[in-house]
Amino acid sequence: MSHPDPVRAAADAYVRILARHEPDAALAIGVDAPPLPDLSPTWLVRKYDVQGETLEALDAAGEGDEGLRAALRERLQRERLLFETGFTPRLVAGLATPVHLVRYAIEGLTVTPDAAGEALIRRLEATPAAVRQYIAALRWARDNADRFTGTGVAPVRQLDTLAEQVEAWIDGDWFGQVAVEGGVDAVARRRVRAAADEIAPALGELLTLLRAELRPVAPSADGVGEAVYPDLAAGMLGARIDIDDTYAYGWTELERLVTEARELAGRIAGPEAAASEDPVRAAASVLDDDPRYRLEGVDAIRSWLAERVAETIEAVGEAFDLPASVRHVECLVSEAASGVVYYTPGAPDGSTPGRVVWTIPSGVPVAASWQEVTSVHHEGVPGHHLQFVLTASYPQLHPWQRHLCHVHGYAEGWAHYAEQLADELGLIRDDAERLGLVLGQIWRSVRIVADIGLHTGRPIPANSLVPEREWTPELARRMLVELALVEPALAGFEVDRYLGWPGQALAFKVGARLWREARQERQAQQGASFSLRDFHRDALALGPMGLDPLRELLARDA
Repeated sequence: MSHPDPVRAAADAYVRILARHEPDAALAIGVDAPPLPDLSPTWLVRKYDVQGETLEALDAAGEGDEGLRAALRERLQRERLLFETGFTPRLVAGLATPVHLVRYAIEGLTVTPDAAGEALIRRLEATPAAVRQYIAALRWARDNADRFTGTGVAPVRQLDTLAEQVEAWIDGDWFGQVAVEGGVDAVARRRVRAAADEIAPALGELLTLLRAELRPVAPSADGVGEAVYPDLAAGMLGARIDIDDTYAYGWTELERLVTEARELAGRIAGPEAAASEDPVRAAASVLDDDPRYRLEGVDAIRSWLAERVAETIEAVGEAFDLPASVRHVECLVSEAASGVVYYTPGAPDGSTPGRVVWTIPSGVPVAASWQEVTSVHHEGVPGHHLQFVLTASYPQLHPWQRHLCHVHGYAEGWAHYAEQLADELGLIRDDAERLGLVLGQIWRSVRIVADIGLHTGRPIPANSLVPEREWTPELARRMLVELALVEPALAGFEVDRYLGWPGQALAFKVGARLWREARQERQAQQGASFSLRDFHRDALALGPMGLDPLRELLARDA
């Protein structure tokens, strides 16, 4: 009689406990899911304890799935570390708080006269309790601050940001605006309205907590400080890094890339533009008006996006073993926002495809393709879409690996690595598209230096780009606008996000650096027998994990 793998058994037990409290875990193992995540302090503390118990089980387990053991151990250790800093319990950040998870579980969905519609109504009806659980968790973090290496209350800036968002939800009756199909009966419609009427007072209680209870005792300083920042960065990357080395790397890359952008601008726009005060912006203006890159109308934008993704899928075959499911992708255009391309994975059961979405301003369906090619590679292929599809195609991976292991450094690092890989594979066609690639790299380099500088107080070294020697949020915003051509409103949101989620901004370029180093180490070991296709297959077949265990496993298996 064969015995079950003890490592997988420990992972099974962990996911079964998660499934009682977290819908994603329940869906991953095919059991009935709660309508919304449990946001209570009771579960917050219990999950920390369960993670410790699971680590003990992994240590005691005999020989088994070593890739799963390494990935799960790293995540549990780092998630417990994030708890110990106080980051997880006090979490308040623009678009990234637990209460946003509640909104995302409802956003974009329609109440229909079927089981899916009933599930959505149940989520609406569960929302007041979830909001109050989050309120209780924030109070618990405040009252138990002595348990943490950091603070128990988020900084004033983050509290104010969330308060403004919650106030807008209340004023706009956001939860009462959920779409309802015509065939839905009157009873269901009354339930939707009643749920929305109960959600408003719960949100009002959250607003009072943020402004009247937490704000008076919240730290005014945005940065988390030198002592805590390395732990938060390690949690986001799944790797310990040398902060000083990373900060210096960010500045070196920033100066190199700005020089490259200016050289490209001179070739694109000619000597007159090159001699202007801002040659890169001058070149961007020329490209925006160039009919070769100008897309007018939603249909034209959607067609370009779909064609480029399809062409890219065909072109990357030399570097990957592509499953047929990689072609199961939708390319959409949304007129809900401005200038962002993003990806949403398909359903685990394949019922819905992955989606690459390009958002544009409502009523202004005009876009320039030159700057978004690299976003297509990041969000689509060979970036997020390819990585998600390949992860789902590996039957040997545990459900926790396929659906629940989320590491910013792994996922965003891969997608940023994929931008450069696309260039290696000849998918960047001309100087215009290369300028778009370089501007994206500049953006990610600003993220490195601004995130480290703002949170640790490191001085700005002598450089050719900015005269200041001390960091402020305004300087970080200005660098994004002037060096990476980020729109001012988006730049402001970006910097607030860095301040609210320390270390996450490193995931892109630092994560890509760690991916490249893993590839270089494999190539150095294998020499002439190195195969890029084999490296990608072996690396991605390990499944999502922290970048430290990824490098160790790749080196071991070379």
